[in-house]
Amino acid sequence: MMDKGKRNVLMSVYFLMSGVAVLIIDQITKYLVISNVARGTTMELIPNFLYIVNVKNTGAAFGIFQDHTRVLTIISLAAIVLIIILKVIMDLKYIFYNITLGFILGGALGNLIDRFFIGEVTDFISFTIFPPVFNVADAFIVIGFSLIIILILREYFKKGKSRGS
Repeated sequence: MMDKGKRNVLMSVYFLMSGVAVLIIDQITKYLVISNVARGTTMELIPNFLYIVNVKNTGAAFGIFQDHTRVLTIISLAAIVLIIILKVIMDLKYIFYNITLGFILGGALGNLIDRFFIGEVTDFISFTIFPPVFNVADAFIVIGFSLIIILILREYFKKGKSRGS
């Protein structure tokens, strides 16, 4: 069994690597869209299902809170700080928790970089069955939060079953 210090370092590596991976994928995909798809145009990937659309978003995920870039920048900074504090305080011992928290961090950083340097976020993923246009950062924030909720619920029900037994 690994000692606590080494385990904490390993968990931090998983957290940071997943966050950095999401950030890199997010920034590369946005760059590719900006470089290859004219603003406001649509490129069909899967007919009647999946499209790439170059849309500028001055709001939050999925286009809500338009034209509130400064407020959203401050909220993003606060969220990033809270994610890091949460990671340190909670001393998360499981790989999956660290990776999912890294997903949220990477997504928040990806959109923060856009807001800070460009003043808006590039959204480009569009499904016919899900109207809002979004980007990789948005997707990983939602995936990260969803997985964290599932993990928390799983632990809650696992504890409930062990108490009831």
